Formats: sequence, structure tokens, C-alpha cells
Amino acid sequence: MFKFLKKIIKNGWEGLRRQGFLTFATSLVIFIAATLAISLYLFQGGVSFLTNALNNQIDISVTFNADVSQDQILSMRDDLLKLSQVKKVDYVSAEDAYNTFVSAHQGDAYMTALEMIGTNPFLPSLRIQTKDPSVYTQVTSYFNQDQHKSLVSAVNDYKKADVIARLSEITKSIQTTGISITVFLSLIAVIITFNTLRLSIYSQKEEIEIMRLVGAKNSFIRGPFLVEGVFCGLFASVLSFFLYFILLFSFNVHLKSLFMGFDVYGFFLSNIWVVLLFDFGVGIGLGLISSYFAVRKYLRN
Repeated sequence: MFKFLKKIIKNGWEGLRRQGFLTFATSLVIFIAATLAISLYLFQGGVSFLTNALNNQIDISVTFNADVSQDQILSMRDDLLKLSQVKKVDYVSAEDAYNTFVSAHQGDAYMTALEMIGTNPFLPSLRIQTKDPSVYTQVTSYFNQDQHKSLVSAVNDYKKADVIARLSEITKSIQTTGISITVFLSLIAVIITFNTLRLSIYSQKEEIEIMRLVGAKNSFIRGPFLVEGVFCGLFASVLSFFLYFILLFSFNVHLKSLFMGFDVYGFFLSNIWVVLLFDFGVGIGLGLISSYFAVRKYLRN
């Protein structure tokens, strides 16, 4: 069995070398498809990072009237925290809001205007973050209830959640386009590999007929061609992986700045097994599938 496999692998390797430019063309197209598959995975990681970052910066700011007591506000905070979709609720007293403003505007025109007022114009508030931006409207409706509406001065910032909704729509569009391109390139890779192997089979038809005459099994004849497809996919996958590794390592600082703090290289390393699965799955899979159909078509009994 070992000798049988060794012979098939050797014949497949020799056949691959004889193809020259056709082997290069096949590997190049599979390389592009494998590279695009990795790109889509890294893109998804970047979008998830950006979405979480935006979500952490977006909140509902509910400002209460000056006559509302701290106990009433804290009671509403406790009610909100019981909601499964509410992630965080911070109470900001009028004094805390005043001190934060003073710290941020020392020496500027805003501070001068505040000093002219002579009193603390800020009101107590709650800052609410949810696990899902789509829930912000539900939280807003909580404060529109009759028992709360008279206590609230203003509800602000919930419309910022639309930023994440639009980002999600753009992401889906890009992902759909990327998947379509990957499928298209995969089909091209299959066609090129298919035709490469068809030419290889045709150029060796006399050898194949001789092997048939001497009683060689179909598995022995088909094996080398399957190996050729696997090798094409393997070369393309290895090249794609190391190219990404080198580029991300070399430009990590620039990419981190470009993608708003997203560490692409760190994400690549922390998910390296998933990246390898995508890379080699697409590369070797395309080579093997196209080889299988070419051999099945031209080496039937």
C-alpha cells in the first residue's frame, strides 16, 4: 500500500513539473481565490471590532428634571438593569456633570460663560448602553411611559445607533460582493485546473492505454492526476498564507492606524488555525475537486 501511494505521488509530481506554464496558471488562480477567502475572514474580524467599538461609544443620555430625587433616578436605573438587553447604566449627578465640564473646558469660552451664569445649570442623568443598538428605541419607550414622562427633561443620542445599522448594511453588501467574487474565481480555478488536467491526460493518452493493456487499475491511473490538483492547491495555499503573514507583520503599525486600532496581525495570529482552515480548505479543495471531475470525465471505464 505504501509503495502504491509513493508511486502515485511520484508520478503526480513528475506530471506537474511537465506542465510548466499551465501549472503556474492553475496555481495562480487558486492562489487568488485562497487569498480572497482569507481577506473576507479578516474583513469580518475588522467589522466586528469596529462595530463593538462604536457600540461602546453610543449610549442614550436621559436627563431628568431638577426636582427629581436621586432615589427616584436610581430606582429607574435598577429597573433598567433588570432588562436582559441592557448592558450598562451609569448615574451622573448634576455635580458630577458640572465637574466633568469644568475639567474639559478649563480656560476656554465655555468656562467663561459658565462662570457668568453663577449656578450649576446641569441636570442629573442616566447614560445607558445596550447589547444590541436596535434595542435603544425600546429603552426610549420606557421613559415615554406616563409614570416616567413627567420626570424626564430630555432623551438624547439614541439616533446614533443608526450608525451601526448603516455599517451593518454596508458590511453585508461588501461580504456579498466578496463571496460572489470568491465563488467566481473558484469556478475559474476549477475550469483552469480541469482543462490543465485534460491536456495532461490527452498528452499521456498513449501511456494510459499501455497501462490499461497491462492491467493497471483505474485508481493507479487516476491517482497521479488527483495528486497534481492537490499539489497546485497546496502551493497556492502556502504562498497565500506566507504572503499574508509577511505583509501583516511588516505593515502592522500602519494597518492598525488605518483600521482605527484594529490589530489585523494580532487577529491573524490569534485565529491562525481558522485562517489555515480557510486557506488550505479553499486551495486544496479547489485543486482536488477540479482534478476529480477531470479524471472522472476522461478516464471512465
